[in-house]
Amino acid sequence: MKKLSCIVGAILLILGAILLFAGRSFVIPAFSEPVDLMEGGIEELSPGTAVEADLTVVLERFSRREDRDYHIVTIPGKNYWVYFIPISISSGSSGNYTKIVKESMAYLYGETEDYGTNPVHFQGVLLELDDTTKEELLKWSLEIGLVEQASEMEESMLPYLLYSVNLDGIRQNTMIFGGMTLIGLVLLCIGIFVPDKASASVVYLELKETRINGVTYPLEQLKALNDLIIKGNKQEAHSILARDFHVEPDYASFVVENWSEYYY
Repeated sequence: MKKLSCIVGAILLILGAILLFAGRSFVIPAFSEPVDLMEGGIEELSPGTAVEADLTVVLERFSRREDRDYHIVTIPGKNYWVYFIPISISSGSSGNYTKIVKESMAYLYGETEDYGTNPVHFQGVLLELDDTTKEELLKWSLEIGLVEQASEMEESMLPYLLYSVNLDGIRQNTMIFGGMTLIGLVLLCIGIFVPDKASASVVYLELKETRINGVTYPLEQLKALNDLIIKGNKQEAHSILARDFHVEPDYASFVVENWSEYYY
């Protein structure tokens, strides 16, 4: 039983810890109130912040990696400044962005004067911009003529990446994985530190039995004798040992005088 507890506990502990570590970038944001990016002040935010926004401009995809699509969105900053920020969304949800991307690109090329009529709600985490995404974004911007030089694009960027993720789902998973880790730790401790039944039985016998004159007696059987000795009735205890337990008088006297070695 102890071995099974150790095995199950170790599996739950390791699995829970791995799953928590895998989502470590989203654990704290998942338990935070998302910041609305459309209220401005993105310059003051730091990576690891939970964010949300009703996006009104989303340019077409400039990269696809690991089942995620990367687009460019516009986010307001201080003093009416507008930044180009890359956004990463799961390929499965890219269909939700089809209308806004088509409308945004039409506005960019001057084909229409309307934009923002098909906003998309974004929720996720602000991450630090990685080098690969930045390089692909700059390359794409030059290819479509969004800017003439990479430095122009860099001036309108911040070192951030908007990563779309379900914060409610992350929060629920964190509690599940955290509970799994805790249960695993408890089971592992039980398996290591709590004695099994066989060991407990040995301890129980050691604590509950004693030997007098070569005979083993349960301590419960000696309780009345112990009460007499505690009260100072050694002579009566001596008589009981001799009469009921068939102990020689001299040995009975020795037992009474050294009672703490027999009753513990």
